Amino acid sequence: MKALPIIQLIGTVALLGGSALAADSPRNAGRDRALDSITGADMGRHVSVLASDEFGGRAPSTPGEEKTLQYITGQFREYGIRKPAGGYLQKVPLLRKTVSDAAITVAGRQGSIELKLGDNMLAKTGGDAGRVVIKDSDLVFVGYGIVADELGWNDYDGVDVTGKTVVVLMNDPAGVADSLYFKGRALSHYGTSTFKGEVAGRMGARGVLYVHDEAVAGYPWQAVATSARQPKYQLQKGKDAAPSTEFWVTLPIATAREIFTSAGADFDQLAETARAPGFRAVEVAARVSGTIAASVERSTSHNVIGYIRGSEQPDEYVVYTAHWDHVGIGAVVDGDSIYNGAVDNATGTAALLELAQAYASLPAPPRRSVVFVAMTAEEQGLLGSYHYADHPVFPLENTVAVINMDALFPFDDWNGMTVVAMGSSELEDYMSAAAKELGRGLQADPQPEFGAFFRSDHYPFAKKGVPAIFAVGGPLDEPAPPDAIMQRFTDYVTNSYHRPSDEYGSDWNLDGIAGDTKVYFLTGYAIANDDRVPNWYFDSEFRSLRDEQIEKKR
Repeated sequence: MKALPIIQLIGTVALLGGSALAADSPRNAGRDRALDSITGADMGRHVSVLASDEFGGRAPSTPGEEKTLQYITGQFREYGIRKPAGGYLQKVPLLRKTVSDAAITVAGRQGSIELKLGDNMLAKTGGDAGRVVIKDSDLVFVGYGIVADELGWNDYDGVDVTGKTVVVLMNDPAGVADSLYFKGRALSHYGTSTFKGEVAGRMGARGVLYVHDEAVAGYPWQAVATSARQPKYQLQKGKDAAPSTEFWVTLPIATAREIFTSAGADFDQLAETARAPGFRAVEVAARVSGTIAASVERSTSHNVIGYIRGSEQPDEYVVYTAHWDHVGIGAVVDGDSIYNGAVDNATGTAALLELAQAYASLPAPPRRSVVFVAMTAEEQGLLGSYHYADHPVFPLENTVAVINMDALFPFDDWNGMTVVAMGSSELEDYMSAAAKELGRGLQADPQPEFGAFFRSDHYPFAKKGVPAIFAVGGPLDEPAPPDAIMQRFTDYVTNSYHRPSDEYGSDWNLDGIAGDTKVYFLTGYAIANDDRVPNWYFDSEFRSLRDEQIEKKR
């Protein structure tokens, strides 16, 4: 799970209703046998292998990847899962960049501010570049850096930023987010750094100074500053790739204030004006100069893809996703340097394998085809999923649903499912019915402002218009869960998330994650046997994209 404080997934919203799935037809008798084949014991067996020290933390383009690919493809073959025309493995071309040095000066009318790597700056180069030299690039404050014609919002209106460096604020405009423009407390996709970077590149900006505000982000500058010299992966760009900026610099809000003061401007005052509709970008009396140097290595990683061909509508697809990768071998913590990634995300990969086995055991396949994709490089920024979305093995316009599984919690037998960005799509109707049949309810993410929806592998599909859902099991708010259970969540986030101690343990309660997987099965099974084509709800920012796909097929 990419940069996600996992405890935020445990939420507090009312239980949704939904009709139970009928279980008295011959088809559903087979469905029930397949459902019963999903067991905690099987999931524990998969996790114990994938999260073993032998797999070395499952980083992309390492021996750990080779072992992981062998294991997943071996299970697919054993279950009788079909391979696509190109085989089980989809190549994902990656760049591995490590910034070795960066020195940038922002010179204003009243002085200069030095930016130092790991101190008051994170830096990365764009595209394939290993070295970027910047000389006297004019600075422009573009507020939140959002262009959304469908909302009547354009932070670049009336300004030419070609070749210039733009200063961009985090997230959605505060205050305005409570109006009709965005989504209240919930972060919208317009507020993600990915969206802002795409807009800046499209507008011709040379670089971005991205302001980290810990009051908005929910985590301090120090939490990200430690990664300044760690390797980062990105996708290799093809000739038809969208334009991007040459560099991206992240800096703390205190440094942003210093820069604006040196230019004779008031950062906080300008940030306040950027919240209002009709904001106009401001030329700042400062220029950016310096260099960013990074080593660049090319490598190839892989998504693993298998499918079951549908019996009546084989050219329509229900897709299950889970990322197989973790972060590999890193800094020693308590004598251990292998970041095993048992919860994140050997559990989701185990669920994917159990689902593949369950569908393969059906006496007859569903009406629609069912696809299983184990993604690479999620921890590096959803790279495997972005690559698949740009190079789909099965057409996105015919993909009726994506069900994503990331970091299942083996702490108890749950009575709920937390749906990230609940209220987004009609897939929730199917999951509500599936959860109810299994004695569970749905609830919303209690802290949607942190944008969990944009931090796992379903999001690149959503950006293309494909309805996608991301949900994970946990306790409902009523009755209140035992303190001991909630302490396990706290302990995991505090002591094990993205640390070597995220290991498979004999104290795991596997009933909950097996129940999660059964909810995923019933949800996908219902969609795969339905005539309807699910869509986003009308107020979703992705609805228009899906409507266009549907219209083109007519």
